[in-house]
Amino acid sequence: MTHDSPTYKDLCRASPIGEEDSTVPEYQDDDYDYDGEDDATSPEGPPAEIVEDVQSLPPYFDQSDVSIEARPGDDVTINCDARNFQIKNIALWYKNTTLLATGQSAINNRVEVMKNNSLRIAGVTREDADDYYCEVLPQGVRQHTALSVGAKLSILCDGRDVTDRSQTFKQGDHHRLVCQTFLPTKTDIKWSFNGQRLHTSEKETAEGVVVLDNVDEENAGVYQCLGDDGSADPPHGMVTVDVQYSPKVSTHRHHVNTIEGDTAELYCDYRASPIAISFFIKDGKTLSLSEKYSIKNSLHKEHNRTTLIIKHVEASDLGEYLCHVENAIGSNEVRIQLSYSPETPQFENSSINGNEVTMHWLVRSLQPLSEAMLDYKLSMSYTWSTVSIIHTQRHDKDKGIWKITHQMELTPGLWHARIKTKNTAGWSHFSPEHDILIKEQEESTEIDDGAVPPEDLVRAGFGVGTGSKTDAACTKQVLPIVMLAGLSISMLRV
Repeated sequence: MTHDSPTYKDLCRASPIGEEDSTVPEYQDDDYDYDGEDDATSPEGPPAEIVEDVQSLPPYFDQSDVSIEARPGDDVTINCDARNFQIKNIALWYKNTTLLATGQSAINNRVEVMKNNSLRIAGVTREDADDYYCEVLPQGVRQHTALSVGAKLSILCDGRDVTDRSQTFKQGDHHRLVCQTFLPTKTDIKWSFNGQRLHTSEKETAEGVVVLDNVDEENAGVYQCLGDDGSADPPHGMVTVDVQYSPKVSTHRHHVNTIEGDTAELYCDYRASPIAISFFIKDGKTLSLSEKYSIKNSLHKEHNRTTLIIKHVEASDLGEYLCHVENAIGSNEVRIQLSYSPETPQFENSSINGNEVTMHWLVRSLQPLSEAMLDYKLSMSYTWSTVSIIHTQRHDKDKGIWKITHQMELTPGLWHARIKTKNTAGWSHFSPEHDILIKEQEESTEIDDGAVPPEDLVRAGFGVGTGSKTDAACTKQVLPIVMLAGLSISMLRV
């Protein structure tokens, strides 16, 4: 059988068994052409026309614009990734419009050209940041590289660069802020928070670290880091921290006085992040809007304020109310008592003249006040002394703010005073304790003929029996010298 016999040719071009009807892809004839010698393995190499076609293709770049980020002091290599770069081509390097290198020869001593035409810059500075481009001649094709050099200072949060950015933390989180400088000289790291210098431990200061443990609302603000290198313009950076936290709820009126048939207002103030919702609860039930109840939301001294308005107060409305506030982080609440009794007295101010002190309290009560009781004691004493005054003046029924004034003379030392009041419905709670400091007076060489000796004052005020001057002096140190100049209750128009 000869090679050109029909049978031989049919066998060479036969299809696999079972696929006689399949269409043979065209590329099979090209890949498996045995009609001639395999040119690819020929020692003479590929045909001349193929070499000429490859060499005739111009150089080009897959990307015409790229970017590189570096920190001060880094060694940076900028590539010139030209495809089809031939021996007859030459690469030029420019920084913006300034020529840096021709071929392998660098014109600027800040740079070095590598064998693959890459440009190397050692120890970059902020001044090296610019647009660099490689131009391949004679075709003039270019690849631009934008080099950005970071600041001389960086702030890292848990290892991430957050310089001049904002970060959001959650209540209870733990975070670590680190301030780093990239300078050849030693720098002194200084932190500040909302404009105030932050004082950290010696180790944290040396490492430029601020540790935020159990993050809460008070950690929100602007943290600034300064790398003091002694220069007129030291490097600095900042990071703004926002904290998401559960509501902080408060009220100035935990006890609200009202009168039957009147309209009562209960309020609570709160701060929260993210935004929160608020509502009132009584006897375990959430109060709904109705003719009886209405809600008013407002802003008050950078707080959100929710006010519950109760119309036509009756005995069944008295009792404890909860102002409940919640957001995605958590919830909080404050308790408010509604009653006919006076509200808890609030200290207004006081004045001291020698041993004489005058104190003023404010009390809210729509009902008439019938009595006020003042407790006072020397610091470290176990028992209170009490002054009770049963005296009231007429007041304007529409105005429920009363002012209580009391004047007394005390021996030198630290004293505590508190007061409570009574109206037709009952007693209020005691006010918070107010501290009174009576200083020692300089001894006088002049004697007032009409003055009562100190020991006589003690005996007169507290019935101390006669005894030696030493006994009287000892008694004076323990018991107060009290001269009640009067306690008055009067209405204030507010």
